[in-house]
Amino acid sequence: MKYSWPEAESKRRVIDLEGKLYQVDLGGFLVDPYQWDKKFAVHQAHEMKIPGGLSDEHWKVIHFLREYFDENWKVPTVYECCEANQLELTDCERLFPDGYHRGTVKIAGLRVR
Repeated sequence: MKYSWPEAESKRRVIDLEGKLYQVDLGGFLVDPYQWDKKFAVHQAHEMKIPGGLSDEHWKVIHFLREYFDENWKVPTVYECCEANQLELTDCERLFPDGYHRGTVKIAGLRVR
């Protein structure tokens, strides 16, 4: 399924990770969320300097975001995400120091409109 963020179409760049090209907007968010894969997530986490890389706890949140988006065509709020993953807001901040939108959502290959 093709889906892209319309306002991101005109201003983008390409990230090349071992021969796979990812189109991102100027903020580093994927233009097409269906280009996302684990390699992209690991790259984004490295770029954000997440200490120790992505743990199982990170992946649980990331997969929740991806599944929620696939089912609802929107990104859950930080509160919905925390509730579904039994996290306090401070836990989410610890896991994703760049914040929910610029960290968690971006690593998951999504963006908030």
